[in-house]
Amino acid sequence: MELLSYLNDTSNNGFLSLKDHFKAMEIFTCNFREVEQMALENNLTPLRYKRNQKTISQSEQHTLFKSTVLVLGCGGLGGFISEMLCRIGVGNLILMDGDVFEEHNLNRQNFSTIKALGLHKAEVLRNGLEAINPALHVKSMPEFFTFEKHQSLLEEVDVVVDALDNPTLKSAIASLCKEKNISFVHGAIAGYYAQFATCNTLENLYKQEGDGAEKTSGNPAFTVCFAASIQSAEVIKLLLGKPHLENILMADLWEYEFNLL
Repeated sequence: MELLSYLNDTSNNGFLSLKDHFKAMEIFTCNFREVEQMALENNLTPLRYKRNQKTISQSEQHTLFKSTVLVLGCGGLGGFISEMLCRIGVGNLILMDGDVFEEHNLNRQNFSTIKALGLHKAEVLRNGLEAINPALHVKSMPEFFTFEKHQSLLEEVDVVVDALDNPTLKSAIASLCKEKNISFVHGAIAGYYAQFATCNTLENLYKQEGDGAEKTSGNPAFTVCFAASIQSAEVIKLLLGKPHLENILMADLWEYEFNLL
């Protein structure tokens, strides 16, 4: 029996369970990703994505599986964004961050645990994401982005996600992506405030060099989660060709004010 025939026979109303995934791997000596790819290419949907439907079609789910996203920064924003993209079914993630987890990360970074302290964030995220969704292809790069070494990497992905804490580097990457027509999703937080931009340069947001406002206003977990959700939604819209944010969005979670600039 061929793999596709087996999947068609074992699926229930077009959905394929984890149990059937693992059984197919055993019978046909293939990996989890190969089973999911075969399913999505033939209008079958892994059961894990059932609640995506009505919002994301089966063909769009397949599009997400084939997409590649580069997440620059694997701390607060990057950790939550990576997890959301993993759970919704983005099939290829590249995680870049040369930093390690420290105690002051424990208040807000979802993959930060006591056991993870001192470990590279990109490596911890890769292991965590693969445990959530074995169909993912996750590449971890425990190093800091430099233009000399990594500029060409930007052109290999569908979307670049800004989860960095260096305003100067954010702006430089945003400008390069704009110049090369590479989709770029910016986000930043400080206290109760967050800002976002999609496929835009950031010169109007960062007119002076130096640390970001989060250094003086703090990084509460609820602002991180909120901002990561907005950025994740923008990534999915870009990957699926949906209308996305065209202006700068400023959000104030203290007064619940949202402004488009």
